[in-house]
Amino acid sequence: MKKLMLILVLGIVSCTPDDGDPTVFCDNSTSDFQTLYQNTIIAGHSDNVTYDTEIHEYTFMLSATQEVCEIGYQSQPGIANTPYVIEIVDNTTTNTIYTGSHIFSSTGTSYATPSATINLVAGTSYTIKRIQTNWGNNIGNTIGRLATTNTMSFPYTYGIMTITGSNFHQNGGPAIDFGVPYIDIIFK
Repeated sequence: MKKLMLILVLGIVSCTPDDGDPTVFCDNSTSDFQTLYQNTIIAGHSDNVTYDTEIHEYTFMLSATQEVCEIGYQSQPGIANTPYVIEIVDNTTTNTIYTGSHIFSSTGTSYATPSATINLVAGTSYTIKRIQTNWGNNIGNTIGRLATTNTMSFPYTYGIMTITGSNFHQNGGPAIDFGVPYIDIIFK
């Protein structure tokens, strides 16, 4: 009986998540943003890599409070080892609640873990920005992936995420509501 209890206890302990590993509950294989983005493509938007401005951003709201565990983006090959600044702004207070410098793969979307805890409150408007001001001598290095069409119809919603608008600006633009930039947010 003692052996059976010991085996059960060891089995339970071995299945318990490692609280020291922040990625245990972070699954970037699917997200509300990814599905929302894909739904816009299915609905007839183009999936392009374009728009050479230093800031690509979108404004969004969540219907449930969430903690961000990863942010996904794809770098341009010409600046593959150059960090992008990711910012999240609380539009109600105009406070920047996260700023982090991250390097992303140039061959596909890759994910970075924020350097600080980011809690997003349901019903609050936020803007997520990817900023690239170190583009060398080619402004074309600031282009990024986005879903666009001649008739953008914000808001776009899937699951708990609603994207209410976008902007592409700085050293070009502004291009308000021109498209949805591919900046993925993964929640715990």
